[in-house]
Amino acid sequence: MGRRQQQAEEQGEAVKLLLESHITKAALGAIRKLAPKLEAEHLANWRGGAFLRASDAEILVACQEEQRALLTYDQATIPDLLRQWAAEERVHSGVIFADKNTVKPSSPSAVAAALARLAQEFGEADTTNMVLFLRPAQRAPG
Repeated sequence: MGRRQQQAEEQGEAVKLLLESHITKAALGAIRKLAPKLEAEHLANWRGGAFLRASDAEILVACQEEQRALLTYDQATIPDLLRQWAAEERVHSGVIFADKNTVKPSSPSAVAAALARLAQEFGEADTTNMVLFLRPAQRAPG
């Protein structure tokens, strides 16, 4: 275990996150480096890849079992599902929406930096029923 990860674990529980399939798997390494308090998994590897062809609802149910928030670029179907679940008073473990024009899913460093920024904002907050939007990390002036 690296020193950063050990420090993060000593400071509190890691926030669990699932990256959907549109996000490059290379983002995992960058996330571990920039945001060690995020326990990120990629859909392709999570639970042995069993959810690669699963429905959005099945993925959200499985995420809820692990208290794992979902990072997704799917703004076509997931919002309707979340509205339906809210009407039915169903719980989910949090969804973070991203947009390819704001944070490119093919850029590991951009995804990791944006998640690190978001993690600083919400810290160890309970992500139950939370809906957030991923914004690019602020660049240093210069």
